[in-house]
Amino acid sequence: MRSRPVISVIIPVYNTAEYLAECLDSVLAQTFQDIEIICINDGSTDDSPHILEAYAQKDSRIRIINQPNLGVVAARNNAIAQALGTYIFPLDSDDIIKPHTLSSMLNAIEEQKGDIITCRVMLFGTQQGEMILPKPNKYNMVQQNCLVNAALFRRADFMQSGGYNKSCFNGLEDYDLWLNLIFNHSKKIHRVPEILFFYRIKKAEESRNMQNKSAQKDIKKSFFKKYPQMRYYKLISFFLKPIIKLKRKATKQKFIF
Repeated sequence: MRSRPVISVIIPVYNTAEYLAECLDSVLAQTFQDIEIICINDGSTDDSPHILEAYAQKDSRIRIINQPNLGVVAARNNAIAQALGTYIFPLDSDDIIKPHTLSSMLNAIEEQKGDIITCRVMLFGTQQGEMILPKPNKYNMVQQNCLVNAALFRRADFMQSGGYNKSCFNGLEDYDLWLNLIFNHSKKIHRVPEILFFYRIKKAEESRNMQNKSAQKDIKKSFFKKYPQMRYYKLISFFLKPIIKLKRKATKQKFIF
C-alpha cells in the first residue's frame, strides 16, 4: 500500500512528447520530495506514453493513468479523484517549475496565508518576459483570471467544490474553479511574490486557449450568471477606479489594488 504523500502533482499529457521530459525533470528536481506525480495520459498518439513509462521506471513516485482522449478537464478530474496527497498542484506537461516551487507554496498554505497559493509567472517559448497579472482579489478576479492553473490547493476543498466544470471543455476551467472556490466556498488566494512558474507560449495552432478564444467569451459571460456576486464586485471596482488613478497620480507609483 502506498504511503500518503503531502502533495500530488497532477500532469495531464496529450501529445506533448517534445516538452514532456523538461516538465518532468523540473518536478523531479523539487527540493520538497514528499510528493506523488500523477501523469494522466489522455489518449496520446505520439511518443508521450513511452516517455512516461521510461520516467516511471526511474522514479517510483510517478504514477501513470491511461484514458481515452476525453480532454484536459476530464483528465485533471480523474487524476485528482485518485490522488493521495493532502494538497494538489496541477501542472501542464509543457510547463516547468523552479526547484523550490512546491516548498515555497507549501510553506505559504501551511502558514495560512491563503487557501489557493499562486506565484509570479515567467513566459518562455515564442514569447518571453514576466506575465504581469493583477493582484488576485475578488475585485480583479471578476475582470479576468489573475492566476494560472498551476496553483497549490487542498484536495478536500477541490472535492467539496465539485472539481473542474465539465462544460468548460473549451477552456477557462481553472478560472471557473477559482471563482467557485472564492465566491461559493469563501476561499482566499495568496500570491507568493516570487517567480516560481514558467508558462510556455506556443504557436497558435498548438495552443488550446488560442484555438478556443471565441468560445471563451461566451464562457466568461456565463460566469456572471453562475456567480451572482461577481456583478457586485465588478460594480464596486468600477467606482474604485477613479480613486486608484488619483492615488497613482499623487504618489507617482504604479500599483494594483
